[in-house]
Amino acid sequence: MEFLQQLYMTDGGRIGIAAAVLIAFGVGMAGLATAAGNRRLLRRIFGEAQGQQFHERLAAILRTFEDHTAMERELRESLTSLEQTSHSFFDTVDIEHYDAFQGQAGKFSFSLLMLNRNESGIILTSLTNTQGSKVYVKRIENGKNDTALSREEQDLLSRHARA
Repeated sequence: MEFLQQLYMTDGGRIGIAAAVLIAFGVGMAGLATAAGNRRLLRRIFGEAQGQQFHERLAAILRTFEDHTAMERELRESLTSLEQTSHSFFDTVDIEHYDAFQGQAGKFSFSLLMLNRNESGIILTSLTNTQGSKVYVKRIENGKNDTALSREEQDLLSRHARA
């Protein structure tokens, strides 16, 4: 106690004590503000429930949380299944129009490329001349074909080949 009295007698001591009091006051005010915020939050969650009502409300909130957790788990499983299935969806589609025959104009012939993520799919080619059209389908597996490709088909496939 005598130390505090001696400290209080000096200007530096008074400033130090005033600073300590202000810091303690600030910490106390911050604590009160936090408690008031928490009180408002709890009032929003539980309303004016007390006693048995409080426990019933808490149990309902926990059931809802468990239901949402189970629903999230189901959604994640569905998403995983969909991602595995989606590898077979065509995500690359491109078309090349060209004149397949000498002396023909209008680019009525075409090759249509459809590939999935695994670079598997088809090339559908329609060759059109003055007598009609013929349609061919060629299979592509992992970016490679099992039959010879025309120059236009090969160009189309090369544009979308992954390095």
